[in-house]
Amino acid sequence: MGKAKLIKFRHGSHKGMFHYVPYDNAFVALSEINTGKIDYIKETKALDITFDMHSEVYDIMSVDVIEDKDYVQEIYDYMLNTDNTYFKSGIEGLCVLKFHK
Repeated sequence: MGKAKLIKFRHGSHKGMFHYVPYDNAFVALSEINTGKIDYIKETKALDITFDMHSEVYDIMSVDVIEDKDYVQEIYDYMLNTDNTYFKSGIEGLCVLKFHK
């Protein structure tokens, strides 16, 4: 198993991590749709992130929430095949987060 690629994020007083992969000239992550972070991203179109798990210095990045089932499946399969995913039991209730510099 390879080393997981992780993004640390925050919104308000909430913090967490995503597994991510570079994909099609961007980087993407999977998330459950019905969460506070997704509501926050849909409202602000951005999220505070860092690639340094020990840092408290975050950059604001633009983020798209993509719920298209075919695209979610494509990213799910890719992340599963590259052994870099938290989710392993299907795409039900998931969306893709696509980050932009």
